[in-house]
Amino acid sequence: MRLKESFEKLFVKREGIEDENYVDLDIEEYEEEFREEGVRMYIKIAELTGLYDIPELKKEIYTGNILLLDISLVKQDKVLVEKAIKDLKMAALDVGGDIAGIADSQVIVAPVGVRIERKKLGAK
Repeated sequence: MRLKESFEKLFVKREGIEDENYVDLDIEEYEEEFREEGVRMYIKIAELTGLYDIPELKKEIYTGNILLLDISLVKQDKVLVEKAIKDLKMAALDVGGDIAGIADSQVIVAPVGVRIERKKLGAK
């Protein structure tokens, strides 16, 4: 038997042959169920690429979601980073939330009712 035929026999699904253990899942169906079961907030992950991202990021803050923001793409532009952080801080304060730097290039913004602990666990 040739090598190609061996691989086809092992890995290629033949038409008309069904695997009784195979189940095709629709992830969107489960996501919809999740949204409907009393979810009050989401943790959203975003990247800051420019000032044009700010309105959508602020919308997430006003909606009450937690925002994990990666600023590594614009980190070298100090003016842009300062302006973006200032705008996000104003939005966080406006809704009674909190904002803090997590790492050198990450920021977290929390909605009302959530405070960010600045002291690391286990740190002395």
